Amino acid sequence: MIREDETNFLDYLKSRGDTVVLPSRSTTNGFQPVGSLPDSAQEPTTRRFWLHNATTTLPIVTEEQEGYFAINGFQSPVAEFLRSVMVSKMLLPGRIQADMAYFDDGKQDLVSKPVEFKRWYDEIERWIRTHYKHLTLLTFAGPGAEKFRNEGGLLH
Repeated sequence: MIREDETNFLDYLKSRGDTVVLPSRSTTNGFQPVGSLPDSAQEPTTRRFWLHNATTTLPIVTEEQEGYFAINGFQSPVAEFLRSVMVSKMLLPGRIQADMAYFDDGKQDLVSKPVEFKRWYDEIERWIRTHYKHLTLLTFAGPGAEKFRNEGGLLH
C-alpha cells in the first residue's frame, strides 16, 4: 500500500462502524483511537498499528513495558496492521494478520476467538482481495502500489 491505498483502506474500515485503529504503544493503559496515520512509516511506532474489532466481548489485553504499554495481539481481539515502507524507489511490504485463538486462563488452554472476530477479519481480507491485485500467494498490491510499480518502482 502506498499512502493513497492506506487512505482508501482506512476509509473502508471507518465505514464499517465496528473497527478502531489503535497505536502500537501508549503512555497509558487506555489506548486512544488513531484518527489518521502519520506521514512516515519508517519508525516502528509509525509503522505498526492495531485494528480493533470493537464488537467482540474479549477485552484488549495490555502489557506494561519499559515506559509504555503495548497491546498483546495474541490475547486481544485485534489484527496487526504493519504499514508498507517506501525506501528510495522500492516499496517494502506491509501486512495484516490476526491470531484466531487466545489462551484462556480459566481453561488453561488455547480457545478460538469469538466467531464475530473471525467473520470481521475475513470481511477485511475479502475487501483487500476484491480491491487489490493478487501478485503472489499471499501478496496483494493496492491500486496506488500497482501504479508505482508500473511507473518503474519496485515492489519487494
